[in-house]
Amino acid sequence: MTDNKAELEIIEEYTLDGKKRFRIRIKGLNIVFNLSASSPHEAASKAAELAVKLGLVKK
Repeated sequence: MTDNKAELEIIEEYTLDGKKRFRIRIKGLNIVFNLSASSPHEAASKAAELAVKLGLVKK
């Protein structure tokens, strides 16, 4: 996928070992990022950065 306007969706927010974690997916793809962040905004930023690094979307 090389879409510039990939949509991210937070599908779960939970706490594990005292840290907030988020599961975020790219709409239209069967790819889910599971990452640690302090807020939903930070989690979305991290997921977007990973998607670019992996070549799933363009910056």
